[in-house]
This record gives sequence, C-alpha cells and structure tokens, in this order.
Amino acid sequence: MKRIFTLLASVLLVGSAFGQAKYENWVINGDMEGAADPLWSCFWCHDWRRGVEFNEESGQQYDKGDTELGQFQGFAEIVVDPDDPNNHCAHVYVRSQEEAEAAGNMVADGGNMAGWDSQFFIYVKDSIPVGKQIKLTMKVKADKNDGISAGTQAHCKPGDYNHYVMCGNIAFTDKWEDFEWEGIIDGSQAPAEKGMYSIAINLADYKKGYNAYFDNIKLEVRDQKKPEEFEGWFNFLRKGTLSDDHIQNYTNFTGRDGATGQDVQARLINDPVDGEPALTVTSIGYNAQEVKKEAIVDEEGNPVLDEEGNPTYDISQIDMYIKENGDTLRKQDGSIGIDDWQTQFFVTVPHKFKTGEKYNFVMWARAEKPATIQSQIHRNPGDYLYWEMLGDINLTEEWQKFTFTEKEITSNQNGGYTIAFNCNVLKEVNTYYFRFEEFSANSAEVTDNERVLGSETISLPLGENNKDVSTKVDMTAAVETLEINDLSAFVDNYKMKVKAEEGFSELVQPTTGVFIDANGLFTEAENGIILTVEEETEGNTANFVITNADSGVEPTNTVESKIVFVNDAGWYYLYNLRFISEEAFSNVDDVIKVPTKATGKIVDLTGREVKKPGKGVFIKDGKAIIF
Repeated sequence: MKRIFTLLASVLLVGSAFGQAKYENWVINGDMEGAADPLWSCFWCHDWRRGVEFNEESGQQYDKGDTELGQFQGFAEIVVDPDDPNNHCAHVYVRSQEEAEAAGNMVADGGNMAGWDSQFFIYVKDSIPVGKQIKLTMKVKADKNDGISAGTQAHCKPGDYNHYVMCGNIAFTDKWEDFEWEGIIDGSQAPAEKGMYSIAINLADYKKGYNAYFDNIKLEVRDQKKPEEFEGWFNFLRKGTLSDDHIQNYTNFTGRDGATGQDVQARLINDPVDGEPALTVTSIGYNAQEVKKEAIVDEEGNPVLDEEGNPTYDISQIDMYIKENGDTLRKQDGSIGIDDWQTQFFVTVPHKFKTGEKYNFVMWARAEKPATIQSQIHRNPGDYLYWEMLGDINLTEEWQKFTFTEKEITSNQNGGYTIAFNCNVLKEVNTYYFRFEEFSANSAEVTDNERVLGSETISLPLGENNKDVSTKVDMTAAVETLEINDLSAFVDNYKMKVKAEEGFSELVQPTTGVFIDANGLFTEAENGIILTVEEETEGNTANFVITNADSGVEPTNTVESKIVFVNDAGWYYLYNLRFISEEAFSNVDDVIKVPTKATGKIVDLTGREVKKPGKGVFIKDGKAIIF
C-alpha cells in the first residue's frame, strides 16, 4: 500500500513554551576532595567534637565558649571514606540520647533529645530568594542499617531556624544511597527579613547514635519561568463535583471529618435539599461522643481493664477529643478546645502555583447551620503552607456561588497546590456541602505532566528497513478518559504530540505521520521510525502503522518513546511506546491468547517457570510481559 508522509513545515517544541534557565550549582567542594578554605565551608555541623582548632574569623565556635561541654558549631569534618580509601566524604558523629543524658548537656525537645541535637548543614554564601527553584542531590550513608531517618529544615545561617518544611526526610542505610529533591522556595522558608542560606538535616531524629556520611553534594538553583500573558485558562477540576475524577491517581477532593480526624477521599452524597450530588464533611462540637479505637489487650489477647473493670482503649494515635465532665472536650495534649482545622475540606490539583501566577476558583457551598469557614493554602492536604488563601467564607443554609477571578499567588503561597477549608470555626456539630466548578491556571503555565489524566504502556512491531508493519491498538481507555465521542474524527485531526527533547512536540496529525529517532524523540529529519494512525477505526480500535525508514535501528533493538493524544479541553492520555522486533511482537500476540491461571508465576514461551527472567518475552497470569 502506497503511503505518503508529510510533516508539518514548522514544528515547535514545547520547551519553547515551558523552557527555564539552567541550574547553577551553589555548592563549593561538594565532592569533599578540594582544599579547605580556612574561613569558609559549604558544609557545617552542630556536633560534640572536642579539641577542634579553628579560625575565629570563620564564625566557628563552641556554644557559649564552653570547650568542655558546649556544642561545636562549625565546619563539618572531612574524612577518608571507611569503605573506599580513595574517596573523601563529610562525617558527623551523632550521639545517642543515652550519651547526651550522661553528658548532662542534651538538647531537649519535650523531654526527649531533639532532632537538632546533632545537625549537618548545606550552607551557601548568598541567600536563596523566594520563588527560586532548587534541586538538592547527594549521597548519604550510615555505619548501621536500622531504619535511620533524618528530617530537614530551612534555616537562615546554620542554627538560625526559619521553617520546619524543607526537603522531607532522608533515609540512611549502611550503603551509599542517592538522595534527590526538587522544589520551589517559599516565603516561610526564606522570610524577607532574614533570607535563607542553609538546609539543616536533623540527624538526631534517630536516638540510638550512629556515624553519618555525606558526599557528592550539589545544591542547584535556577529561576522559574516567569508567568506569561494569559492565553486562556486550564481547569483542573475536569468534572467538578465528581470525587472519582482522578488525574494520574490524583484525587482532587479530600475530606477530614472532625469525629475521626482522618484524611480520606471526600464523601460524595446526594444533597438532602435538592437531591443533586455534593461533597460533604461533618464538623465536631463540644457535645461530640468519645470515639474509641481498638481495645488494649494483654499478651494472651484478653482485654486490659481499668480500675472499674471496663475495657481500656488506645486513642493516643488519633487526633481527637476526649469527653470529660459532661460537655468538655480535652485534647490529647491536655489543653481544652477544638481547633478550627479539626474538620477540613481540601481541593488539590497537580499544578504547583508560583509567585505572580494568577488563578480562577469557583465553587458553590452551603451548611446545615450558618457558619464561617476559613481558607488556607497547603502543599499536600494537611501539609500546611500559609494561613491566607481566599479569606473567610460565610455560608448559609442555601447554596451560594463563590467566584474568585484572576487571584494572584503571593510569595508566601508559592509552591502550594491545595486549598484547605477549615470547617470547625463554629465549634458545633455541622454538615458542610460543596460543589466545585473551577480551579484553573493560565494554560501557558501548565506543564505536560500536569495535563496527563491517564496512561498505559503498549508494544509496537518494528520491521526491517523501509518496511511497513501494522497492528491494531484498543484505545478504549484513552477514549473514555478523554471523553471522545468519535474516535475516527478525532484521529483525523491534529490531536497527537510526540516526545521531544523537552516536553512534547506541537500537535501532529496522526494520519499524516511523524518521525521518531533512535532515541525515541521527535525529529524533523525524514528518516527514523515513522508512526501513523490510519483514519479507519472499528469502535475504539485504531490501526497503527510503523515504518522503519532507514532509522539505523536494528529490529532486534528496543526503542522507547512516548505519545499523547489530546482532547479539545487540553487533557492528555499518555502512551508509553516500546518498539520491538516483529518476531518478539508476534510471540507477544500469540502468548496473550494462552489461558493461564492467575498463579503469579512467570513462565517462558514453552510454559516452564522462570525464577529470574532475563531479557525476552514471558507470561504471567495469562498476559505477556517483556524484559
């Protein structure tokens, strides 16, 4: 069959729309191999070494000048790697709580040794401004493998604390482990009056003592792409109220009912007033009943009784209130009262908003009793970022529409992607109902990954040079996810993008064809792997045609690529492509039809069980898998 392939005359990469400045490493001597600067080091620590000699001009010191008991605050020790005499690394000895108590100088937090009793700092000379994107990469290890984990904080200078949220927790084993984190600096981490120069790692979160090692550290910084002029809006709440609308396993709506304090997928009900779908949470009041967890039992499984012979319950692990003296509720920490955030409702999107970016937000809401709810911005639900988002919202028993148009993200809100509503302001039992229409961003600021609703991996056959090979692909999942009514008309239009150097190519017409190079990337050169989709479809099945047009790829080699199909609203459905040889593909086509019981065993094409499969085609539970 004669085929004519025509590429678009000018194909622009998404990188031109989403390009950002390159990362610049702010760390000096990250491999720990260079000469030490007597007045400066990017690697500081707070530990308990004695007899350290230092130049006072460098800012190093023993706390309060006490060389016998004071905490040493200065350059981290550089040592020979215990596992490699040719390598150097930073070292911190982290003392145990027992040692700290015996020394009589334990840094305490609530009676226990604080995580910051021993710390390691990554320290740069210039403050990292709000809105900068940073990437931290390094290798870490310990001298034991005991589930060691250390939290991270944002500091001004080492020891001058700013904020408890930084890079999450870092896990240590007795082998070198790679750690990588990427994020955006917000106003809490880098307050205007202080700035942010250092990342603190709280090594004493683990209380049993160990040696911690660090190597190959980079702290890379770059500008975010500034928000562009608006070209339209991209609404992340594709189906509004429907709580089962997921974006790549991402649930938009999360509820925290006050009685349980547990964050779960929001409850979807029919509103008792108009019978239409609504999302709901129920707040807690001072007259709430005690919620008990599982009964405490002894080693033989018998309930542990209190002085009056009643079963006892473990409620220490849940955030709730204990009923006392009739109508007084006492929190676990002993204080009396109910926090405004004991009941919350969260609206989450996959897009991290940045300073200066504008957004639209539209919702309907009501409550059984008139009440005020507060709004905050979080990262993930419950991961608080800043107290102010949309302001206070006053609800009545009737449905009201609340519209926030072209609101602008402040530096304190930078990096957030969840709006949290505090629903326990009233301090009474109340039920709140929500419907959402829009949480949108400028389409120019939405990345490719943020547009993907779903994905799957498919294999496609690759023949010899200048040979067409075709196969049918069931696109039901894509059709349903993207809500496409007519697959044939959809395929016949410019509705496909192909993996490029950065992001995806501009829209390509599937029936015209696109060239993919040996690395799986879009190319303008008229050779490579040519992928087309024929106009004719049967139901939701499309015919994919693959031509090896002097690609330089041997048919026995596997080429991996990605394509996305795009609907009119701008949502993507992603196909991870694996171009494999005709022979391997034929085997896949055959073995998929072999009925095999769901045993979990992996077998080869002869039916023999394979414990450690190498490269090739195998069968598991009736389906072909390719290594």
